[in-house]
Amino acid sequence: MRLFGIESIDSDASTYSCTPKLKLQGTADTSALSPVIYDAAFTPVLTGMSTRFGSVLGNEPVEFTGTGFSSSATTTVKIDNRNCIVSATTTTSIKCTTSNKPYKKDEPTLVIYIEGKGYVATKGKVFRYVSKWSSAQTWGYDLSPQEGEMVNIPKG
Repeated sequence: MRLFGIESIDSDASTYSCTPKLKLQGTADTSALSPVIYDAAFTPVLTGMSTRFGSVLGNEPVEFTGTGFSSSATTTVKIDNRNCIVSATTTTSIKCTTSNKPYKKDEPTLVIYIEGKGYVATKGKVFRYVSKWSSAQTWGYDLSPQEGEMVNIPKG
């Protein structure tokens, strides 16, 4: 069996129902199918995070807060396609420790998946890996720039 098609919901309602249509060898099956119901109450939602920026060296704790999380389900967090190792979960928070991220020009991504609940609605929020101005590693373990010196700061 293969699934074809997606229905985009253009509605602010907290619940929405649609009935799938079944075609067998190109012919519509007239059997009654049960409606599929979307309910916002079952969708985990990210509402905040303890920090929006962390070092490219990784090993930094981040706490994501929201609604509809799980204290017992397997939860995975990926920041820029790199694992953030989950250490604790509750119904309203997820704590993890970031991996390192060598510089690569790309758009930041945040994907949180909770087994049995699906993907968390992140609502466009992202965590950004940065080279911190105050970190000696940023300057090759040399002196940080002095007043009047020029530095190159890449976009993003």
